[in-house]
Amino acid sequence: MKIFNLKILCFFRCISINGINARLLLVFLLSAVTHPVFSAAGDVIHNTATIDFTYLGNSLTQESSPFGNDQTGIGNGTPTSFTEDRLINFSVVSANAAPVNVSSLQSAAFLTFTVTNNGNAPQDFLLSAVNTSPSPFVANVDNFDPVSPLQVFVEDGTSAGYLLAEDTGVFIDELAAGSSVTVYVVASIPATNIGDAAAVALVAQVAEGGAAGQGAVISNDDNGHISPAGTFSNGAVSASAGTANSVLNTVGLETVFNDSAAISVEDIDSSGVQDIQANGQHSDAGAFLVQTAASSSVSLNKTVTVIDTLGGNDPHAGATLRYRIDVVIAGASNVNNLVITDPMPANTTYTPTSLSLNGVPQSDISDAPFDFSEYNGSNIVVDLSQGGTISVTPGTPNQIIFDVTID
Repeated sequence: MKIFNLKILCFFRCISINGINARLLLVFLLSAVTHPVFSAAGDVIHNTATIDFTYLGNSLTQESSPFGNDQTGIGNGTPTSFTEDRLINFSVVSANAAPVNVSSLQSAAFLTFTVTNNGNAPQDFLLSAVNTSPSPFVANVDNFDPVSPLQVFVEDGTSAGYLLAEDTGVFIDELAAGSSVTVYVVASIPATNIGDAAAVALVAQVAEGGAAGQGAVISNDDNGHISPAGTFSNGAVSASAGTANSVLNTVGLETVFNDSAAISVEDIDSSGVQDIQANGQHSDAGAFLVQTAASSSVSLNKTVTVIDTLGGNDPHAGATLRYRIDVVIAGASNVNNLVITDPMPANTTYTPTSLSLNGVPQSDISDAPFDFSEYNGSNIVVDLSQGGTISVTPGTPNQIIFDVTID
C-alpha cells in the first residue's frame, strides 16, 4: 500500500482566495510525490496535504480535508484516512518433485507439502487431503486410492520428515504473514501391484487468526467471493459453503480473497473440482508410486514347560520338557517352502510319538503324504509347505509341540 506524502509551495501572486484555491489544487495534482510503505491489515493510514503560500505579503499555511478546506492555519484541516484491508493470499505447493515410492500394504506413507501465507495478517488454515486424478506425473497413471481416511499433520519443527510422536497438529495455527510451514499427508497403501500410482491433493482453507487455537473458517470475503463446503482437520470440522457478500469500499477493515487458481486439473478444492481463484482455498497434488510388492514376515516363538516326575516343575533328571513352537506369519504375501527344523537339546532324549502339529499327532518317521513331520534321530522337522506343494498364508495358525526327557 502506498502512502502519499505531499507538500506544495506556491510562489506566485494570487488574485483572490477562491482563485488561489483553484490554482493551488492544480499545482497539488501535478506535484504529488509517492513513497512506498507496506502496511499490515487493520492499520489506519492517514494523509494530510499541506500548502505554503504568500498572500498580500503574508506567509500562510493551509491543510487539506476530504471535503475541502478554505481555512488557513495548522489544525484546520482533516486527515484523509482509510483502513488497510485484510488480504487473504496463500499457496499450497507439493515438495515432492517426483512420485513418492511406497510398498504395497505400507502404513504411514507420506507426501510433503509447503503452505505459505502471502497475505498481510496472521491466519489459521484448516487442512484436508483428498484423492484426485489424474496423477501430476504423466508417466504414472492414477489407478488406485490409498486406504480411507487420509490423514493430515503439521510438522512441529523439531525434526524433518513425518514423525508420529512429534507431528500431531491437524491444522495450521497462527501462520504469520510471509511465513511457511510443512504439512504431511499420511496414508496406508492397500494391496496393489508394482507400478500402480495414487494421486492425492492437499487442500488448505483459510480460517480466522489472531488467537491460539483453531479459528473459524472464513467462508466469504467482502467482494462476493465464497469458499465451497468441505471436511477438514482429519474429519473433525465440517465447513459450510460461504454466502456471497459484497460491500462498497469503506474506510473500515474488509476481507479480500486474493488466492490464486489451481494450475492443473488435479489440484482440486474441497468440493472436488479444479480450484478457482479467490475462493479462500488453495491446493496442490502429489502421488504415491508402488515400487515393491507387499512383504511378509515369519516369526518363531518357542516356549518350554517343565513336568517333573512328581507332577511339579522341577527340571531334574527324568523330568519332561514340553516344547511349543508357534509359527506366526504377518503381512500380505504367502510364504513358500516353509520348513521348521529344531535340534534336540543336549542331555535330553526325544519322547517317541510326542510330536503334534496344530493338535494333530504326527508320526516320528518320514511318511509323506500322510504327514510331513518327523523325528530323524537328531532333529524335529516339520514341513509346513508339504513338500513345496502349498503356500502358507498369513494368519494361519501353526503350533508344533513335542516332549523330551532330561537325561
